Amino acid sequence: MGLEMARNLQRHRASTGQTPITVYNRTQSKCAAVAEHGAHTVTSPAQVADASDVVFLSLLNDQAVKSVVTEILDALTVSSAPLLIADTTTVHPDTTQWVLDQISQQQQQLRRPVKFCQTPVWGAPPAAKAAQLVFVVSAGDDNSALAAIAVPAFARTTLDCGGDSLKAARFKVLGNFMIGAIIESLGEAFAVAHETGVGRELYLDFVKEVLPVPPVLGYARKMVEENGDAAKTQVGFNVRGGMKDVSYAIDVAKSAGMTLPVAELAHEHLQWVLDNGDESWDWSSLAYALRKQ
Repeated sequence: MGLEMARNLQRHRASTGQTPITVYNRTQSKCAAVAEHGAHTVTSPAQVADASDVVFLSLLNDQAVKSVVTEILDALTVSSAPLLIADTTTVHPDTTQWVLDQISQQQQQLRRPVKFCQTPVWGAPPAAKAAQLVFVVSAGDDNSALAAIAVPAFARTTLDCGGDSLKAARFKVLGNFMIGAIIESLGEAFAVAHETGVGRELYLDFVKEVLPVPPVLGYARKMVEENGDAAKTQVGFNVRGGMKDVSYAIDVAKSAGMTLPVAELAHEHLQWVLDNGDESWDWSSLAYALRKQ
């Protein structure tokens, strides 16, 4: 996701005569894919911050976010313009709060003012490649500036959470829960359709005609193609990632004294796949669990 966002951002800036971006990835070959379009590459996140007014993070998990933010803050010793850190990673709201607390506690010691905002995105890899992501902003007065960077460079639109990064983190988690709930419902329906003789192919026709929304149709096809096993090979978001996001949604509901029964079912079925299948499969493989249980 981050690679396509960076590549599209650099392409857009080059085509509009703007300054090139600075990129870092622990796998340097990925930086090369952006550098070929004119981006500068560096060897640490701190060097990205030194060269930037806005730093976008797109990382694997919560621990990576904490590590990179810590590295950036520890290296901010030279006085310069304010820095805005915009994190596109899907994280637990507790991680967002941790980052906000770290910046607040260290702000007076930093010679450079730092602001953090949670800016998650929605969209499958093809949407990222086509610069059609949905971009969430939560930087308050800086939202317009962030939107101008993102659209149309790597996103097609923005959703505004004001200046509330915790709201943005919860928003992203609950959005991903909705996608997980759709996958769970599709998996149940296709399993019953198969066992009762309706057939997966005919049920897919129903989805095409009545629910032709890209995520619904995309996951439905994975449950039919390759004799129902396409989720093993057509991977957009893997099982362990799906379990993480579903568990975060369950936690968000608990924080409000509520439950998400569908999320709990999806988590159970993803756990079955993890135990009996392969964590590298797409998270829509929970349909496989429904067929095999």
